[in-house]
Amino acid sequence: MPEHKMVTIGGIRVRAEDEARYRARTGESAGTPAGPLTQAHADPRTQEKQDPDTEDALFDPAEHTVLQVISHLAEADEAETARVLDVEAEGEKRKGLLERREEFLAEARQRAAGGSGGGA
Repeated sequence: MPEHKMVTIGGIRVRAEDEARYRARTGESAGTPAGPLTQAHADPRTQEKQDPDTEDALFDPAEHTVLQVISHLAEADEAETARVLDVEAEGEKRKGLLERREEFLAEARQRAAGGSGGGA
């Protein structure tokens, strides 16, 4: 098997004969790191901060696992908790969430009042 001379570019090993092609593809010139590929790579926080007035920004429990929904509810206020549980009751109707509705709402009220919050 032939041995190839390898070049390391930004922590990636590339064959020497492919170096120019790799740099052209990634936009990385010698000694200069490649720029972000998309706006999300440039600032991943922009994905988290969407306009709360748009319908897309609302948390949809149907798109998440029970554990992800519980995690969201652990940080949500009372109104958001009620909204998410109402959406769940109309859609997926997962028992593990709906049976604990009052518990989730009580924890949200406690967080709003400045309490420690307990745990889900």
